[in-house]
Amino acid sequence: MMVSKNSILKTLLSSFAVLGLGMFLAVDAGFRIADKNLHLTDPHNSPIRSLIWWTAKGYLAEPKAPDIVLLGSSLMMTAHHAGDATKRNEIVNEVKHFHSTCMEDFLAQKGGQKPSAFSFAIAGQMASDAYLIARSLLVGDKQPKVIVYGIAPRDLIDNTLPSPASTETFRYLDRFSDFSDIALSARTSANEFIQYGLEKAIYTLSHRPDLICLQHKFAYSLAPFGKDAHTDAQIKTPFALRAIARMDVPDDNGANELRIGPYDKATEPFRDNTTEYRHRYAYIKQKTYKSQLSYLNKLMSLCKQQGIQLVVVNMPLTPGNVSLMAPGFYDQYKSTVAAMARENGAGFLDMNKQDAFEQKHFADTVHLNGLGGVQFFKLLSDELALDRSFTAALSATQ
Repeated sequence: MMVSKNSILKTLLSSFAVLGLGMFLAVDAGFRIADKNLHLTDPHNSPIRSLIWWTAKGYLAEPKAPDIVLLGSSLMMTAHHAGDATKRNEIVNEVKHFHSTCMEDFLAQKGGQKPSAFSFAIAGQMASDAYLIARSLLVGDKQPKVIVYGIAPRDLIDNTLPSPASTETFRYLDRFSDFSDIALSARTSANEFIQYGLEKAIYTLSHRPDLICLQHKFAYSLAPFGKDAHTDAQIKTPFALRAIARMDVPDDNGANELRIGPYDKATEPFRDNTTEYRHRYAYIKQKTYKSQLSYLNKLMSLCKQQGIQLVVVNMPLTPGNVSLMAPGFYDQYKSTVAAMARENGAGFLDMNKQDAFEQKHFADTVHLNGLGGVQFFKLLSDELALDRSFTAALSATQ
């Protein structure tokens, strides 16, 4: 009986495919067993030095839980860093400067005692991210007395958000937290569902960041400059080359490259980012809006259950930015968030007061500059000092 060459070739190829699959599954099983028994990986490590990685690392290194934790997007983050740089009259490192000098000092002037205030505000933070941070990290012996959450409409409706599971905060915290209860609802596309299923089935795929960390560790051990290059060494890379690198890994931030100095009018002209926010507010995706409101409600419920006093702060915006939203949406957003806060025993402070902030306080249509950051925390501290729930929570013993 004659066997064609094509038949033999197909048989060989199918055999190699089966053999390859078998070898892959064996390696995957071996890595799973080795990791479970030898603890080869650390889920807190990350090959990407994102802002959530830096901030979580800083928070876990705190000797005890701070009295206050700030949450929020770049609106709160910029107010914190620019405000502190201006108040202290010095350059601050954004990936290492976590305690709010402005809030601590202004509250001390009001109450006599100086509370500790740690900022977990991260650029791009959505309401879902704030909830996941509180649920994963602000617990146990690291649970604060108060959470001050600065919020704005973008944190609920951003049209550039694919899904809650797509953020760097979700991806990082998911590595050491159990998000099984929201695993499916946080994903919205077929690709995300397929990726999630594959990661559940294939151990090496779900631990890809850990394998990259191990690869980096091995590579640095062979490099002439040694392990210090992976920590805090000041590696000076040409800006043009760094810009190219950030196109592939936009969330990676070196230990010494994000710095902000005191406000200087001459070097910090107002930047008009209307085009960017016109795109972000282009239309309200009701599914995204409702989803993020549900996460905000989860955050409020979690704080109530854990005995954490939550204060939701409506962040300052320029009138021009508010005008980019659909008619009536901004007022609806404020009333909805305020009602949710009341229902959950949380405070709500509207800091978007036209008589309190002028254009000179803004770096662009949404972000405060150094002057605005100092002004914001001064006014916020004044408001908090009058809030009985806040002062009672702050003075309570843990």
